[in-house]
Amino acid sequence: MTELWHDAFLLHQRPYGNTSVIAEMFTLENGRISVIARGAKKPKSKFFGVLSPFSKLRITYRGRSELKTLTNVDKEDIFSDSFSKLSYTLLYINELLIKILPQGAPQSELFNLYDKFLIEVKSSEEIDIVLRKFELDLLEMLGYGINFITEVDSGQSIESNKSYDFVPELGFKESPNGLFEGNEIISISKLILGYKQKEI
Repeated sequence: MTELWHDAFLLHQRPYGNTSVIAEMFTLENGRISVIARGAKKPKSKFFGVLSPFSKLRITYRGRSELKTLTNVDKEDIFSDSFSKLSYTLLYINELLIKILPQGAPQSELFNLYDKFLIEVKSSEEIDIVLRKFELDLLEMLGYGINFITEVDSGQSIESNKSYDFVPELGFKESPNGLFEGNEIISISKLILGYKQKEI
């Protein structure tokens, strides 16, 4: 039976026994999966030196349980910028994805967003801007995007001379003694728009 190849990224790996590792993979078709790479620590293993984070991989695996067995892996690109600000930024994003991604649930839109983020951040000198863009896009994709443009009840634009309270899952509600001034909310909105429109 021919095994299917899958686009994937390595999010995290941990030792398993003396020679193997268990890897958390983010795949295009099946979302986050756990695989065991048997013998991956052995220098002669086909997995040795290939399972690396922040590089796009092509993998095959088999198994019906939650823990799959990795059978093949090819690396499509190489990332070797270790111990830099960029690598720590990418580690942060990977840890974030591990916390929010359920096992075995396809997340193709998020996979493509992550793929695009890696391409942009590796080639940009403005890492913080690329990171903020990704975080904002991720929040919106997960349904946690905040509406900084309009008031929740009226649908009218936020006004600089009014005050507002923030209502979780809804947005900003006009209030005579609100914690947020309209001009502050408008400033944040412009900052976010600037991040999204920034040329990388």
